[in-house]
Amino acid sequence: MARNKTAQGGISLRRKVTAWLAAILLVTMLSTGIATMAGQWTVRSFDMLLADNAVCYTVQNALKDETQAFARYVRQPTSETEQAYTAACTASEQSLAALPFDYARIGEERYARTWNLLQGYAGYRQERDAFLQLSPSADTYIEQMYHVMALQDYLAEYALRLTQATLEQENALYSSTAAHIRHLPWLYLGLFLTAAVLVLLLIRVLSRAVVRPLLRLAQASRSIAEGDFSRPDLPVKSSDEVGRLTGTFNQMKHAMAQQLTTQQALHREEVRNLALEKDLEHTRLEVLKSQVNPHFLFNTLNMISCMARLEDAATTDQMIVHLGSLFRHNLRTKRQQITLEEELDGLEDYIYLQQMRFDGRITVEKSIRVQPAAVLVPSFMLQPVVENAYSHGLKSCEEGGRILLRAWMQGKVLVLTVADNGKGMTPEELDAVQTKIAQSEQTGRSIGLGNISRRIGMLYPGGKMQVYSRADCGTVVRFELPQTQQPEEKEETLS
Repeated sequence: MARNKTAQGGISLRRKVTAWLAAILLVTMLSTGIATMAGQWTVRSFDMLLADNAVCYTVQNALKDETQAFARYVRQPTSETEQAYTAACTASEQSLAALPFDYARIGEERYARTWNLLQGYAGYRQERDAFLQLSPSADTYIEQMYHVMALQDYLAEYALRLTQATLEQENALYSSTAAHIRHLPWLYLGLFLTAAVLVLLLIRVLSRAVVRPLLRLAQASRSIAEGDFSRPDLPVKSSDEVGRLTGTFNQMKHAMAQQLTTQQALHREEVRNLALEKDLEHTRLEVLKSQVNPHFLFNTLNMISCMARLEDAATTDQMIVHLGSLFRHNLRTKRQQITLEEELDGLEDYIYLQQMRFDGRITVEKSIRVQPAAVLVPSFMLQPVVENAYSHGLKSCEEGGRILLRAWMQGKVLVLTVADNGKGMTPEELDAVQTKIAQSEQTGRSIGLGNISRRIGMLYPGGKMQVYSRADCGTVVRFELPQTQQPEEKEETLS
């Protein structure tokens, strides 16, 4: 008993609300039940009337359609008119089968007219089918045709009489039903007014005890949702469930304010750590680039190239020029992303040097089905992959080999593949490579495929790199890079 009483000895809010809701539910169910029963009776009465009318009109229309289809088929016997005629006959038979044929329900007159129509159609169908078996050159062909048409007119007359009988019978039923229906609005009005008065009285009592305190709680919760914790605590005016809820709400507000302050401090710390990590990554790249003085390197290469031309060493001169161009491409930009066109330009110099190294035994083919200047890729992405193809996939192939670089778009995703027809990898070797890539993505201590995969994950949400290989079947590296940014203007190159 103590649980159902308040501290002041009154009835608990749970019992109050249960009693109020039970009373409202009883009034509502009583009103709804009476209205529903009356409405269902009315709907059933009119549904029966409308259904009988609809069936009769359907029979009339079906017989009319069959007569027209029969005439077209007789005048022009083609497969199209035959199909239309067959469909019309089927519709007529189905509509006749749907006619109500219960003497107790439809009465004597409708029953007799329905029987006449069904028997007449059965005789007509025999005459019709017998006529269609005749040859147009038969002596009785015309006479039989007019006989069938006369039967069609009789059937139309029978259907019309059945419809008239149905309408006369249903008019009488409608008048009887309408007399009862006229009293329904007053019944509904009385039930509505009774229910409305009871509900208003119950709502008034409920509002004072529950709704107003809950509205104050809702207003305070909206302020908290907007981040305002400065409003004073809600007053606790009762010791029932609403009072205890108000006290608990005040405690939760103070706890949330403290938690929000802690989360904001942690978020600021996390943002600061991310900024430091990004700066550290950029610093690592800059340190790597700064290990070679670009101007000293390019000036030295230019001097060696001039000496090679003076000594008439054209091949050496070209190799030095391409090497200088390759270094210039690798050192001239600080961007993490460049256009595919820039990446391919740097790759051309590297391929030239490798071609000289392998004496043309390895050919490189490209199939670029995108606009290279309109898509972005991570900087220094393709060169390490092509280098692996030269150094691991094709180096031991005495008869030479082939590298195929392809690029195309799948929706808004740029797909790049680098494939070779070299020795490939065994399943164990491929597992080892993939494990190494996964480890380097976590530690960030790789400068090969793992570094490329990690940068793709940072720069392209949803992007990925996959490696496929089989022994004696070559290796394929596939990149999928969603294109969500526009290429930036090119930076000026180092002189």
